[in-house]
Amino acid sequence: MSNFYSKPAEKTGLFCILFLLASVLFLSGCPKKSGAKNVLPPIPVMVAVAAYQDMPLQINTFGNVEAYSEVQVKAMITGPISKIHFKPGQHVKKGDVLVSIDPRPFEAALRQIQANMTKDEYLGNDMIRQAELKEKLFKSSVTAEDEMRKIKAQANALRAAIEALRANVDKAKLDLEYCTIKSPVDGCTGDILIYEGTIVKANDANILKVVQIKPIYVSFSVPQFYLPIIQKYMKTGKLLVEASVPGTEVVERGELSFVDNNINISNGTIRLKATFDNSEERLWPGQYVNVFFTLTVEKKCLVMPSHAVQSGQDGNYVFVVKPDKTVAVKPVQVERSVGKLSILKSGINAGDTVVTDGHLRLSPGAKVTIKDESVLKLNHP
Repeated sequence: MSNFYSKPAEKTGLFCILFLLASVLFLSGCPKKSGAKNVLPPIPVMVAVAAYQDMPLQINTFGNVEAYSEVQVKAMITGPISKIHFKPGQHVKKGDVLVSIDPRPFEAALRQIQANMTKDEYLGNDMIRQAELKEKLFKSSVTAEDEMRKIKAQANALRAAIEALRANVDKAKLDLEYCTIKSPVDGCTGDILIYEGTIVKANDANILKVVQIKPIYVSFSVPQFYLPIIQKYMKTGKLLVEASVPGTEVVERGELSFVDNNINISNGTIRLKATFDNSEERLWPGQYVNVFFTLTVEKKCLVMPSHAVQSGQDGNYVFVVKPDKTVAVKPVQVERSVGKLSILKSGINAGDTVVTDGHLRLSPGAKVTIKDESVLKLNHP
């Protein structure tokens, strides 16, 4: 009797039969394919309509806020500080009292000079009377000419002394006025640099700093090749400058007020300044800001959202939604961007609907559905 497991040929044949039976059973269990072709669902996208719009010709850069004026306040006389009238960071008006210096020594000096002047005025009046009398006596040949001239010289000397005392009185009054230190401008005070009881010297250390912040400057620089363009548009009127603090959406508006008289040879830029009303005090000296310098406004520019423009190997392109809700790829040429909008040279027409979101799943001829049928309105930011 032959052994089954000892015959390799019969073993191999049995495996082949089992494999064919399993394949038949598997294929018989599979559903039959439908003759209809699979259709992909429409791809949801966001769109916008290309349109004509007036757009600013801008230079975008950055700058720093500068105080309109900055005054280092010093004492004009020597003496002890008797009182400080302000708090650090306080807003003050021009003429507000900031610091008082002890006025008593200056009041005493003024009274002394005034008393000396009064004494000399009495002596001077008497000397003038004597000089007039001597002149009459000389004309009557009663007194000598030398004596008359001597009395007149004394009278003139007293007149000059009285004038000198008047000047000293004015100086003493001025020193007394300097005992009250007032704000030279409308502005904001800095920190207190001296304290009550401190003896200050004339024209020595700073007492405080007052900065004027309404109005205020924004200083910025642009490449030198912009200078002829800026000069051209300055002749047409005032140029708008906008500034915003990074991280905020508030934009302050001002106007160009200064063009430096030389170009920075180290980096080839020209320094400019714009003046802002700063009525809300959103701009602060030393602050870093984004600057949008508008030279002019170009009429009827073809614009669309910048995020509609895609980059490829052959350049920029957009997906245009056709009336049958399929998309086509159209190459475009972008002239420049302003904020979130791109100005086009060529490629599409006004009224074309372009895809702004959902590009990744798109291909030419793909079917789309618009998420928001109220097409996005283009607004210059």
